[in-house]
Formats: sequence, structure tokens, C-alpha cells
Amino acid sequence: MRKVGWDLSVIALGAFAFALGINLFVIPQGLGEGGVVGVTIILYYLLQWPPGWTSLILNTALLAIGYRLLPRKTVGYTLAAVAFHSLFLHLTEGWPPVAEDLMINALFGGALIGLGIGLVIRADGTTAGTVILAKLMHKFWGWKISYALLLCDAVVAASSVFIIGAEKLLFTVIMLVAATKIMDLVTTENRTPQSVPKIS
Repeated sequence: MRKVGWDLSVIALGAFAFALGINLFVIPQGLGEGGVVGVTIILYYLLQWPPGWTSLILNTALLAIGYRLLPRKTVGYTLAAVAFHSLFLHLTEGWPPVAEDLMINALFGGALIGLGIGLVIRADGTTAGTVILAKLMHKFWGWKISYALLLCDAVVAASSVFIIGAEKLLFTVIMLVAATKIMDLVTTENRTPQSVPKIS
């Protein structure tokens, strides 16, 4: 029970970092993102739909797909991660941006997003969305989760070029690469091959 409490605390911290990355660095500068979050941002730019609720709805639908393919523990932790992330997106919506420079926002936004997702994955959860797809790619094809996620996110981010423009798409790519590197550090640091949780 203590282990579950610790894992949920790590997941909550990761979800908070992820939400801060989106609301402090991505949305204020009109940047894009990958995966489900990228879709919610596009819908926010086009229709002003609140990211918290949109993320919750889309992630719940994707979680239903991964329900039979992922361990029950991962599914339970993912439900918690999705709930925390949607809550923190709502609570931090409208917080003032930290900087105006696009490069600073891309790098620090990517770092926070990568840290957040990495913490959730390290606690054996996912943030649903394309993280579920990345975990399935890891399970069936042996792909590294961080790079499978980068591929999935890049596809979604590229589709936002018609909304955010080519220049901000390039900064979005920089942000995704930064997120991937930080996520890789968080999910592999101080782990031996035997201690990395397997997906079965």
C-alpha cells in the first residue's frame, strides 16, 4: 500500500509538471504539441475548447483501446494520471507565461513535459494518448518508449502547421526533442536492465 501511495504521488507530480509545460510555455506562445495533447491544443486554438476537459474525453477513449493490452496496474495508474493531468490543466489554465522568447519556451516547455511524462512512466503509468501507443510499440516491436513517442507526437505536431505556421512548428519540433531527451533520462536513470518494469 505504501508503494502504491508513493507511485501515485510521483504520478501526480509528473502530471503537474506536464500541465505546467503546456499552460506556461506551449499555449501562451502558440506552439504545438504531439499526441492527444497536440489535438487538444489545436481544438483550443480553433474552438477555444478547454484543454482539461478535451484531454480527459480523448484520453478516456484511447485508454479503452489499451485496456485489454496493458497490465491492470498500468491501466489503473493511467486513469490516475489522466485525472491528475486534466485537473492540473484546468487549475493552471490562464497562469501568466514565464518568458516571451520562443526558444526559451520550446526548451523549458519540452523539459517540463518530458519530466512529467517520464515520472508517470517511471511509476508504471502512462498519460494515455500516444504514450499508450508507444508502450504497445515497445511491447510488440521492442522500440524505446521515448523514441516511439517522439514519432507518434511528430505526426500530430506536423498536422498543426496549418494553424501555428511553419516557424512555430520548427520550435515545436525542438520542444519535442527536448522532451524526449529529458524523458529518456528520467525513465532510465539509476536503473539496471533487471529493474526496468516489463510490459506483459
